[in-house]
Amino acid sequence: MTTDPESTYDVLPFWFWFENNLHRFKQFEDQRETLMQDLGEQLQEVDEGLVFELSLPRGKGTSELIISADGIPETFPAVLALIDQAPDLPGWTFTPFRQREDLSQGSLQFGNREFSASDFYFWLHQEDGDIGLFMFVPGLTKKNWDEMIGGAFILLDMALGEYDATMNLSFIKFRPLPDNPKAKKLLPLTRLPRAFDTLFRALNPE
Repeated sequence: MTTDPESTYDVLPFWFWFENNLHRFKQFEDQRETLMQDLGEQLQEVDEGLVFELSLPRGKGTSELIISADGIPETFPAVLALIDQAPDLPGWTFTPFRQREDLSQGSLQFGNREFSASDFYFWLHQEDGDIGLFMFVPGLTKKNWDEMIGGAFILLDMALGEYDATMNLSFIKFRPLPDNPKAKKLLPLTRLPRAFDTLFRALNPE
């Protein structure tokens, strides 16, 4: 991935700060709150929409910093600019955008609700070379709309990854799950990654 040449972000101060604070990550548990706050503030100096996820394995292993636009298209160039200028640091990897996760394992705790991807269904709509998504949410009502859609968006990010979910879907529409989704030829959300990739490759041959 490369940045838009017309977009300029001053990312070097962030990486200068990061390299000069590497020692703090080695004592992460002793200063978790302040370090996470400082890291977030440094990223937002680049773009206020940036967020992050941090993985620090115990003992030996590779630490990972995921830099995310939080699904905001206008912030994507800032993510790419940061990754383009990321230093080569032993024991660290820097990843743009939230990546896909295996939806078949476990469930998502969101607020007071527990979501299982197998309970959600989808339908892909293709028109004029674009892919749109209808996502069918179990128990969706006007009263619980915000909470249920919030969880659905997280599951969608997990299914497709932040980049595809944001940049490669022409629309996302949510609907209540019908009583018999299979009779309407809807597919469980766990099958979305393969279905999307197959359709995307067919529409975008190399």
